[in-house]
Amino acid sequence: MTNIIRADVYRIVRGKGLYITLAIFLAIIILQIVGGTNVNAGVNINLDIDIFEIIDIENFNVNEFSFADFLHSPTGVEAPFQVMEGSANIMYILLPLIIFIGAADFSSGAAKNTLSGGISRKKYYCAKLILSCVCCALLLLAYVVLSTLMATAINGFGGAFNGEYVLRVLRIFLPQLLLCLSIVCVGNFFVFTFQKSAAVNGLYIAFLLVPSVIIFTLSFISARFERLFDYELTMNIGALVQIDSMSAGDIARIAIVGTAYIIVAVVCGFVIFRRTEIK
Repeated sequence: MTNIIRADVYRIVRGKGLYITLAIFLAIIILQIVGGTNVNAGVNINLDIDIFEIIDIENFNVNEFSFADFLHSPTGVEAPFQVMEGSANIMYILLPLIIFIGAADFSSGAAKNTLSGGISRKKYYCAKLILSCVCCALLLLAYVVLSTLMATAINGFGGAFNGEYVLRVLRIFLPQLLLCLSIVCVGNFFVFTFQKSAAVNGLYIAFLLVPSVIIFTLSFISARFERLFDYELTMNIGALVQIDSMSAGDIARIAIVGTAYIIVAVVCGFVIFRRTEIK
């Protein structure tokens, strides 16, 4: 299994796709820090924003108003909390890596050759899943760390870097990581179920976008449908930025939802892969 992971790392590092993906990743960070806003690829719904809290209505002058008034380039101490609102963006950046790690082997026939060489399907499946999860964790960590360093370089840190601050960041980062890993497991499920890059691309993006769009549409019919957002992964990733205001029950629910996605995706993916003919 270790040899499979090493071979995949060597193959991916030698390809151009990794560096194009990382360039896009850095561009997103720059836009968020310099522009002072999040670049969201999905549906971003925040029903709690009050425009009157942002604008001083009594002294408002439309001729003096600028869209830049809504933007705020963060300091280093603010950066992690601002960019983690858009941590779900990392899931789109991770898609090419999931393709490079898993789906590319099926497209090229390398998967069949590897399995014919005596590698068990269980080891092969676990190797791909582990590498995908490691890439997800590293990418999410780099997202927070690089954003903080860039904001500090531009605007200064603006606060105290101590244990309390690190714990505040980790309190959001770790639950977000759990949900991001659950999405990776779903992506891995698509890879081993359909074994085609085009199908994985379409299904993965649909999994990230379509549920929130459907729920948002249904919420116009009845407000009761808004509760479905509690079980939608990308919305919960962004919502975790407000974890300090969440109840213990809400936090537990998010953890259970993320864990359930991981278990179902991993188990179903392996069961299907074990019974599927490799072409």
